[in-house]
Amino acid sequence: MSKDDSVHLQHIVEAIDQIDRYTRGMSESEFCSRTMVQDAVLRQIQVIGEAASCISVEFQDEHPKLQWDDMTSISKRIIPGNISVNLAKVWNAIQDDLPLHKQAIKKLL
Repeated sequence: MSKDDSVHLQHIVEAIDQIDRYTRGMSESEFCSRTMVQDAVLRQIQVIGEAASCISVEFQDEHPKLQWDDMTSISKRIIPGNISVNLAKVWNAIQDDLPLHKQAIKKLL
């Protein structure tokens, strides 16, 4: 693993940790009512997408079980071009996708 890949993977883990801190103990309805938390989470989702897109193709090819397309496109799926955010998709990503990505990445670091 190159130093750059390691740094980008660490950025992804840190962003997921931030999202966890922002939303820990919240219900979906509480998340949907707190715009400041939503903004903070969406920013970290952008960080995840950017960091994932910087991972080398070689590293991605060596670790195909990690869902690179999901990580690189996460912000585009959640924040489409029309800026209308689907909070249910964000919440589902927080609850289902991000913990799995974090677990898989931590095994590589």
